[in-house]
Amino acid sequence: MKPPVDYAATGLTIGAAMLDLRTRYPDKTARPNHILWNGLTVKTADCLSVPIRGLAKIEILSKNSNVTQGIDLRIEEGALYLRGGEEVPLLRTWADDRYEDTVEYPYHSASGRLWVWNVYKVHLPNGKTRDEKWTGNAGFWVETIDDYQRIYHCSNGCDDPPNFESLAFRLTVVPLCSHDSV
Repeated sequence: MKPPVDYAATGLTIGAAMLDLRTRYPDKTARPNHILWNGLTVKTADCLSVPIRGLAKIEILSKNSNVTQGIDLRIEEGALYLRGGEEVPLLRTWADDRYEDTVEYPYHSASGRLWVWNVYKVHLPNGKTRDEKWTGNAGFWVETIDDYQRIYHCSNGCDDPPNFESLAFRLTVVPLCSHDSV
């Protein structure tokens, strides 16, 4: 077993550190799903084992950045259900003062897996804006409350050095019974 590297002192970004981790552990089954950063367990995506049917609730706890940030939820083998009846496998929610700080959506996942990661807007030299994820210093550490509740402390890709309090949000999954309507 290779000793873990604390990447904070390497001069690499979180994204580059994740690529280095892939090189250090070419066998995917032996590769950690995180890096160490100043002693914190940092990820760029998180997978939760969830009930087949449930309610995914996102609550923005704080945002301390000039960069517009958000959260992606992706349901494996299923969908999140929007209020108008639309079904989407990927839902993006922005931490924006124009929107509510708490949103919730019912979902169905045949695999019982829900993925989460942070996203952010990057302003390009040509004046356009692009949504990004998993680049630069994008990543987060996870505060696990219980099996169905976590708080994510996020750094956006533009933060240099990483700032894991750039965005904080709580994800709560509420199991729904088979007879509950979605």
